[in-house]
Amino acid sequence: MRHNVLVGKKLIILLLALLLALLNCNRAQSPRRAKEEMSAAEYEVLSAWLRNKITAKARDNGLRQIVIYDTTDSDNDHLLRDDNGQPVPWEKEAESLRRNASLLQQSTLDAYSRVNLQPAVLRRSLRPSMDYQIVSSAQLDPIFCYHRGFWPAYYKQFPGSQGLITFSRVGFSADGTQAFFYYSNRCEGLCGRGEYVIMNKHDGHWVIQQEIEMSVS
Repeated sequence: MRHNVLVGKKLIILLLALLLALLNCNRAQSPRRAKEEMSAAEYEVLSAWLRNKITAKARDNGLRQIVIYDTTDSDNDHLLRDDNGQPVPWEKEAESLRRNASLLQQSTLDAYSRVNLQPAVLRRSLRPSMDYQIVSSAQLDPIFCYHRGFWPAYYKQFPGSQGLITFSRVGFSADGTQAFFYYSNRCEGLCGRGEYVIMNKHDGHWVIQQEIEMSVS
């Protein structure tokens, strides 16, 4: 029985690695659209989240650097799925989010949907209080598209990292006190996750208000 469980886990890890490889390869081969620029307010929110969520635990986890993809996620990878495995319309996902997060304002959701119509470029304007790298598909393709080592090759190039973080753009409430975004962290083994994050501006500082888990591996 234990042997079957271990075999099952190994198959899951292999499938996740293959999925990430195909995802990155397909993104690289898809037609490139003009990328917008992230706003200073978005960098402020993401920096606060990184300091609170990642760098605060870096010493305990032995992390030495954060690796972040240089393009925001504006596709349907993180949407809820119907019985046929197809992404549900954003309107239905928004309804589900409001049910699970009563404090989430409609104006915040509307802004999130609007700014994520197309991807934006992430530059070195984050302030996570520890070393970080912004990486491009040109750096990832040799690992996930052409290299058969996948994650071992990735960690050899980015030692001491948490894996690969991809952010969406950030939507803000009408009064600018609430922020909402999605992130995914892909990594070796069963440690990946994806969450929506609600942040609130309190005394001039952004703090995490609620996290809504969407996927975990």
